[in-house]
Amino acid sequence: MIVNFKVTQVESKIYVDPEEVRRQKNININYDINLKNTAIVPKQTPFGEKTVLRVEYAFSINYLSPNVGHIRFEGYSDYYSDEDDLNQIKSDWDAGKAPSNVQNQIANTMVSNLAPLAVTLSSKLGLPPAMPLPAINFQQKKAGKPETVETMYHG
Repeated sequence: MIVNFKVTQVESKIYVDPEEVRRQKNININYDINLKNTAIVPKQTPFGEKTVLRVEYAFSINYLSPNVGHIRFEGYSDYYSDEDDLNQIKSDWDAGKAPSNVQNQIANTMVSNLAPLAVTLSSKLGLPPAMPLPAINFQQKKAGKPETVETMYHG
């Protein structure tokens, strides 16, 4: 489980005038996740000192074709498990055989923490949203019987 997530550096840059960005019909957005530099470190928790696997990350969002800007985050995440041998995970990771379940937990935590910040930064820079935003589609109700919605809420 992820017990700590930190951002240590944020870099964002736009290479052209925001008006030029708005004139572009298609801008490809490339996401690059790099998990690196594992270390076994002590971590103070509410349950006392625990040993965790610290994994550094770099998460880049590149606006390409044309190259109009980028957003980059760096930091680290701490992984803890009662059941897993952290030394074995680190050894496997360093050998290029990182456990996918640990990688997925770190990457999903990273994206869920950084996506809102990336959307805000992209908006302030005049770039397209860094992450896809949901599309809302209100449809006209059909004449006749009113629509009912079942919920699990009973108040």
